[in-house]
Amino acid sequence: MDLLQIKYFQTVARMQHMTRAAGVLQIAQPALSATIAKLEEDLGVPLFNRTGRNIVLNKYGKAFLKRADRVLKEVEEGRREISDLSGSEMGFVSFASTSMNQEFSNFIGDFARLHPKVNFHITQLGDDKVKLHLLETDEIDFAFLNTITEHPNISTVNLAEENIFLAVSPSHHLANHRTVSFQEMKGEAFIGLKANFSQREFCDELCKKNGFVPNIICECSESTAAINLVAAGLGVSFLPCSDDEKKELPVSLLEIEGTDFKNILRLAWKEQRYFSKAAERFRECVIQRFQKNV
Repeated sequence: MDLLQIKYFQTVARMQHMTRAAGVLQIAQPALSATIAKLEEDLGVPLFNRTGRNIVLNKYGKAFLKRADRVLKEVEEGRREISDLSGSEMGFVSFASTSMNQEFSNFIGDFARLHPKVNFHITQLGDDKVKLHLLETDEIDFAFLNTITEHPNISTVNLAEENIFLAVSPSHHLANHRTVSFQEMKGEAFIGLKANFSQREFCDELCKKNGFVPNIICECSESTAAINLVAAGLGVSFLPCSDDEKKELPVSLLEIEGTDFKNILRLAWKEQRYFSKAAERFRECVIQRFQKNV
């Protein structure tokens, strides 16, 4: 038994879904299944009840998970403490974010230049539920969220507020309009983010409340890709955007009539855990850099 096996078990146990856990861990599902099977063999008992593709922790798995959580938390906090003791300018910062736009990437670059001995582990994820899972299991320091969370051990601070627009190509028949109604959107082909992205869920719900289901012809993993496809005339897309970003985009942005829906970016972290000096400094800098936009 080794720490990697325990880490894999913890993720599978939290998600209780082998395919999703493999995606979070970024390994092949057969390799993950084999690791869990080897752990069960070493322990001499099954840790999950299996029914087809469904897996559920059994009483042995629940008991082992409590110990696994404790072991991995102690190892992680020990590593961070040693990093701090070795020098105040050294450290490790991990976070998950959906967007890696230019403004955000520039901030990471600026921080790295000011703190050259800080190491980063960055995960790009669109599903806020998965980000929260990574926070709860101490796999990341911070998560950038678009949804409101009421988890008792998770703290959040609002960083930026963006209006939601309908993006169309400059040659689109609505491009010269200032606003657009939901009625006018019904016949359009939509380019959206993938279905498990929290921002996509917001937009789908917005359409549902206004009486239609958008005709999604393409799903993207990054808003930049959606913008490029809209600019090329393949369809339209919902797009959260700040005033500064609007000037640089190759698309026309229309205000949506009948809604004041806004996209709010939040920084989230888990309370009652050890943060390296680098992580604490990163949080301070994020808030200083972005909170002015709220």
